[in-house]
Amino acid sequence: MSVRSIRTKLTGMIALTIIVPVILATVISFWYVKDRERERGLELTDWSLERGTLQIERYISDLSRLPTSLYANRDVLDILEYGPGLSLEQTELEVRRALLGMYLSREDVAQIQLLMLEDMDSFAAYKMKVSPRSKKQPSAIQQQLLKYEESRVLLEASHPLVPYHDFGPIVSAEEVVTLHFRLDKIETDKPLAILSIDIPEDVFVGQLASLQNNPEESLWFIGGNNQVFAKLGDEDIPDTVAAKSMSVDGKHHRIIKSFEFENQTFYVGKSIPDRLLIEPASRTSFIIFVVGMVSLVLALIGATYASMRLTTPIKTLTSNIWRIEQGDMTVSFDSLGNDEFGVLGRQFKRMIERIDDLIQREYRLALENRTNELRALQAQTNPHFLFNALQSIGTLALKGDGKTVYRLITQLSSMMRYTMHPDESMVTLKREVEHLNSYVRLQQVRFPDQFDVEVDVPDALLDLIVPKMILQPLAENFFKHGFERDGATAANRFCLNIRQTGADLIIRCENSGRAISDFELNALQQRIERSTGPIHGAEGTGLKNIRDRLMLNYNREAEFMLATPETGGFRIVMRFPAVKEAGAS
Repeated sequence: MSVRSIRTKLTGMIALTIIVPVILATVISFWYVKDRERERGLELTDWSLERGTLQIERYISDLSRLPTSLYANRDVLDILEYGPGLSLEQTELEVRRALLGMYLSREDVAQIQLLMLEDMDSFAAYKMKVSPRSKKQPSAIQQQLLKYEESRVLLEASHPLVPYHDFGPIVSAEEVVTLHFRLDKIETDKPLAILSIDIPEDVFVGQLASLQNNPEESLWFIGGNNQVFAKLGDEDIPDTVAAKSMSVDGKHHRIIKSFEFENQTFYVGKSIPDRLLIEPASRTSFIIFVVGMVSLVLALIGATYASMRLTTPIKTLTSNIWRIEQGDMTVSFDSLGNDEFGVLGRQFKRMIERIDDLIQREYRLALENRTNELRALQAQTNPHFLFNALQSIGTLALKGDGKTVYRLITQLSSMMRYTMHPDESMVTLKREVEHLNSYVRLQQVRFPDQFDVEVDVPDALLDLIVPKMILQPLAENFFKHGFERDGATAANRFCLNIRQTGADLIIRCENSGRAISDFELNALQQRIERSTGPIHGAEGTGLKNIRDRLMLNYNREAEFMLATPETGGFRIVMRFPAVKEAGAS
């Protein structure tokens, strides 16, 4: 399909009218929806993070109420306040029972330690077992809790699980968050014991996971001194945090919520890649683009169908016009339908039929004119030849050479028979060569040993059909303009070479003589190519006759060229279609 065809232009125009609006709609919708989706996403994230923060706060508050159950156990409270008393075994049993009940009351507790400050007796519950009494010293954070007057609860950051007593090897290494609770005497606020509860970090990570909508989001739960209790995601925790803040670094949006518990501040933060926030806008733009592309495909299919409906009649018209150019006037436009193209086809058919009638009439007239012109050309050639031939015969008759005169008359009669049939416009190349040889033999008798003739024609070409009387005038032209009567044989040379190149027959004729300037050569060529008018002066008459014969028979397919070789003399080159007798018209 040509780039300049109607189908291409129509398809391209429709494609542009769809692609440009689709691209503009995609870009504009993306930039418009992007900001709205970002704001909407941040609002939803802020709301969900607020609820998640409240959930974590409630969980810690609920966890901190677990130690208060010891205040309801008067026996354990007396043991914490007054010591084990007289029965150590009964005391240990009572404490272990209370500690195991507390451990079993919650499934999210990994380990519990009760450190009684009176005698530094320590009990621990782990994996459904309670350790016997042992002596332990308060850890650093437990000592910090003893000095902490603002609250009785202290939350320790995530750290590896370490057993408070020797229960055997740790089944699995895990991170835990420890809630340290100081048990004070109600009347005097005197510290009696410290209850430490280890909660797996995964519990808090799971709560953060409930706030995560995409694996690329990062969440963290930290304390006031950047103590990390739980973290989810790959992004680093910011160095500074502020309560109820929202920040952005170009690629990520951070939202931080906070809550107060027992005079301590905790922060829950979330970091969201900006790409996730505008993803709905990108998805919307992609949908618009896909819909546009589908519309484009459908439009192109429709445009192709419509263009085919439009261009098929045009192609039919073009095809028929090409056939008319080749000479076939039998055209049909019945397939064009009944629309405007059908009307055009029928009008065109009627026009071609009328033109065909006119051509047939003009062809018959041109055929008659062509026959008359050939007769006139042959009649124009014969007087020149007869004059020269009779002059030669008369000269020899005066010399009394009867045999030579007889041969000359025989050659002349053969040539006259050849030229006595003007209706015979096309002959074989063999007959043309024989006619040329008869003329040359006549001239050899007239000018013995004064010129050299070379005729090179392959036998395979002798059956070709050529216009009549196109070779002999070449030799006649040589004797008339290039022959030097007082010159040597080498100075008078006539060469004829005939070859077939492809579908063309090439006749090359060279003869000796004076060199012709380019100006003279161009002037002679113009006189010979003059369409119909007679040529003034004798020079070029025979050559014009030859060219006219070629043009009458082959029109534009024939060439007649004149040149001057570098060695001097004159050259004539003829080119026309090589046709055998069966294909001659």
